[in-house]
Amino acid sequence: MLALVFLLTSATLILVQARMRKHVRDDLVSTLRSETATFAALESTGHQLTEQSVTLLAAQPTLKALMSTNDPVTVDEECGPLLKAAGADLLVLENPAGEILGFSAKSDDIPLSTVKRLMRESFGSQDWWFAGNHLFDVSTHTIWIGTEDSRRSLGRVAIGREVSPQSLLSTGVFGKAAFAFERHGAVLLSSLRANAWSEFENSLGGAETPNDKVEEIDFESERYLETSVELPGDHPVRLYCFQSFDQATSFLRSLNQLLLVLGTLVLIVGAAFTFVISRQITRPLERLAFGTQQLEKGDFDFQIPIVGHDEVAGLTRSFEQMRTSLRQSRESLVRSARLEAVGRLAGGVAHDFNNLVMIIKGYSDLLLETATPANRPFIDEIKNAGDRASGLTRQLLAFSRKQVLEPQVLDLNDTVKSMVKMLRVLIGEDIELITNLSDEIGRVKADPAQLEQVIMNLAVNARDAMPSGGKLIVETSSAELDDAYAATHAEVAPGLYVLIAVTDSGCGMDKETLKHIFEPFFTTKEAGKGTGLGLATVYGILKQSRGHISVYSEPGLGTTFKVYLPALNKSAPLPSQQRIADAPRGQGTILLVEDEAPLRVLAAESLKKLGYSVLQASNGLEALAVADQHNGEIDLLLTDVVMPRMGGAELARKLQAKRDAISVIFMSGYTETAALENNALGQRFILLNKPFSTEAMARKIAETLSPKPLTNAASGGT
Repeated sequence: MLALVFLLTSATLILVQARMRKHVRDDLVSTLRSETATFAALESTGHQLTEQSVTLLAAQPTLKALMSTNDPVTVDEECGPLLKAAGADLLVLENPAGEILGFSAKSDDIPLSTVKRLMRESFGSQDWWFAGNHLFDVSTHTIWIGTEDSRRSLGRVAIGREVSPQSLLSTGVFGKAAFAFERHGAVLLSSLRANAWSEFENSLGGAETPNDKVEEIDFESERYLETSVELPGDHPVRLYCFQSFDQATSFLRSLNQLLLVLGTLVLIVGAAFTFVISRQITRPLERLAFGTQQLEKGDFDFQIPIVGHDEVAGLTRSFEQMRTSLRQSRESLVRSARLEAVGRLAGGVAHDFNNLVMIIKGYSDLLLETATPANRPFIDEIKNAGDRASGLTRQLLAFSRKQVLEPQVLDLNDTVKSMVKMLRVLIGEDIELITNLSDEIGRVKADPAQLEQVIMNLAVNARDAMPSGGKLIVETSSAELDDAYAATHAEVAPGLYVLIAVTDSGCGMDKETLKHIFEPFFTTKEAGKGTGLGLATVYGILKQSRGHISVYSEPGLGTTFKVYLPALNKSAPLPSQQRIADAPRGQGTILLVEDEAPLRVLAAESLKKLGYSVLQASNGLEALAVADQHNGEIDLLLTDVVMPRMGGAELARKLQAKRDAISVIFMSGYTETAALENNALGQRFILLNKPFSTEAMARKIAETLSPKPLTNAASGGT
């Protein structure tokens, strides 16, 4: 058992690190490509303007008259005003014999000899000049005189626009990235320190990077990701844009340390749990029931007294392990979650905890079979607490919009009425709660638990804004958001909505605070007083429910949050409250595929007790081999969605190709269901959301195999 926990912990650390590195690399690649493409577009626009300027300048009669003199002194004196009129940084006038008649530049350190050489080497209309440590985007144009049929050349005019590190940095195009302009392996211009140019040149190795391709280079003892684009001309230059990959992933070191500590704690607690549960099973359960009630209230700091050395005390320690892991996971996410990839990490953590909750709930069900009538209510309380613990992980997923919703048709007035008592306890006696519910509102379709979470989070936010007491007003009404409103709010679709407004008489917020209130982990509370997830969770839930939220507040005048949910007709039926029947028994052969060994063993034991024959496999490839070796009929495939080597969706397709009569039930953690919507299975599957009870699994199987005769189990247990 300890070896399995150690292997799972190590695998989790490696997987988290690899995924985070991949996410950071993908973000850097996307940023570098975007910055390079943006500069290329800006440079193309700037060059077009320069070409227009040189064309207009070459057509001016005054310039033609000036060039007709062929007098270097006269022409050179007029170069300054012409340069200023053209709005350029460099201007060169050349006669037909190739002699420079005039030259002017904003910089005084550009050698005339270099300009003469560059002018002779430029034959087209576009070129890049590097002179006196200055880089210019140059456009040239021939100065013609006479009619189309008898025209002759008076020479050429060239104007250049300087590209400098200061001008590029001022545009903000490159953000945190560095850049360099290179030609023939030599750096012409760069935002790097001068002593780093040679190392960068050596890192290129004389090979040019194809446009839009991202490569990894090493210099200054760091790894960089770089991409490049060639800027055209008679003598083209290549722009390199790069950013340090080592600096972008430096946070992983502290994250690894944190995860190692967490993994060590899990191993220690797991060892203690394994030791104690083998010696202790029959002690009074009322103290454990009290602890589960505290967990229901969301109190992570309570201490569960552990008395004796029986199995119940061991089960208590497993709950202590789960509570500690949940709290530590939340704290670690708060410390590290200002990174963009925290939503993915939260999803993985929630998935792991859902598996842990299922194990605890399943073995609690097994314990129920041998429990005495006096002990049964307490074990039921343990099972219910497991359900509520899985709900806590779904709250963690809410702000990243990764939780699985179970929408129902709801009357929002009924939802508010059912929460009044809880809200009064939540906000305290010094705050007056006022409800104003309209009878004219329609119904909404939303997840009832998540909708209650929205109202509760807004109430908590209002309570914190009124430390000396005040009024909290909860109102419902109908609202219509028209096209004009939708035009200024991209996420809103025009139509009828049900509005719930939460207003407080608290301290209010200034405009700067209002800009950030829905950002994850933004809080105005003191350190340790708040997570900054409350309003971010509200925002995530509403976005996933196709809703909308707005806020109005002024310092000293209180705050009003307005939540809009799409309205349904008032006649839309509310969900009926059906009695949950005992777990139905059945018959047939089930192929069970689950990579989590404890879950697979638990599910197989439960299915056997329900009357089914069970074939087991830990992944898709193993399941195909088991199915090929089984000569009889396989009635149902019960499989996890995401597994190593071969996932559930691919397994189902291959099995249905061989056994077209086989039915399929997928077991899903959270957002894997999105993968099923895009595969070729269409609607030919049933989804069973984790964590689930034995009764829920039995009902899904009975629903799938309904043509087969079914009877109800007498006990309703696992």
